[in-house]
Amino acid sequence: MNLDTFFATPSPRVAVLGDLMLDEWIIGSADRISPEAPVPVVRFTSRRTAPGGAANVAMNLLSLGAKSSVGGVVGNDEAGGDLAGELAGAGADIAAVVRDHARPTTLKTRVVAQRQQMVRIDRESDAPLDGEIVARLRARFHALLEGASALCLSDYAKGMAGCGVFQAAIGAARERGLAITGGPKPENLGCFGGTDFLSLNQKEASEALGEKLGDGAQIERAGETLRQKAGAKSLAITRGGGGVSLFVEGQAPQHIPAYEVEVFDVAGAGDTFLSAATLALASGADFLAASRFGNLAAAASVRHVGVVAVTRADMERVLG
Repeated sequence: MNLDTFFATPSPRVAVLGDLMLDEWIIGSADRISPEAPVPVVRFTSRRTAPGGAANVAMNLLSLGAKSSVGGVVGNDEAGGDLAGELAGAGADIAAVVRDHARPTTLKTRVVAQRQQMVRIDRESDAPLDGEIVARLRARFHALLEGASALCLSDYAKGMAGCGVFQAAIGAARERGLAITGGPKPENLGCFGGTDFLSLNQKEASEALGEKLGDGAQIERAGETLRQKAGAKSLAITRGGGGVSLFVEGQAPQHIPAYEVEVFDVAGAGDTFLSAATLALASGADFLAASRFGNLAAAASVRHVGVVAVTRADMERVLG
């Protein structure tokens, strides 16, 4: 694969709209059991945070050399300030990030000791967005989409997809001639009509259809059914070691084999696939080339521990 094809100059701008999150790790050591309950006592050593959800998509795009504007909602809290600061510090345009005083920033805290995750604590709201917040978001679509070549919708079922924001954004992006991609949760597949490219993993595809998916002909039937159900021009199902299955309107299904890499952590691989595929489409690639590029980026991602934003150098190492 010639990576020069995808790393265009000047780099494209990609707008990202979706459920913004902050991932947090509390790291320590555990060498005794609490006298209060049969649980380990973790002695705090350090804390780190990283943008998650739609914010991780933006971070991956920036890491791959794209420009990115970000739209979404954070709370009026410390996590929201941290998340906005990390995005802006990485170079993202956050003019379309809205603060909501009535809901918390989605914060996923993992307590880790001896390299083992002990517990995860989620602080979040998945209630639909308030009408006033929706209006404020829509008022910022111009800032979000200005100068962009593509719009990427990142759905984590935290209230964004169910309030009409995605459909309004799709309409605005269509008027501007942008490529439109998305990563839907199964329950929100119907919010993505009019998109060009969607990606789901095999588990999500199974949930969207209400049946466990195997390989071969079953995947082929499922993929085309989901593409039509979503109303998208193309849909990719990522299958881990099984590679990627791509379904494009009017074409036969195509299967892309997985790269043979040592897998350390699959967290964030789906976001990485979607980010890279979106960058490729924004640079003028077709659906198959974009899926191949996304497949390579995801292979680079799983070689790391934790959620990471991959780079061209990471991808080159996979290619050898």
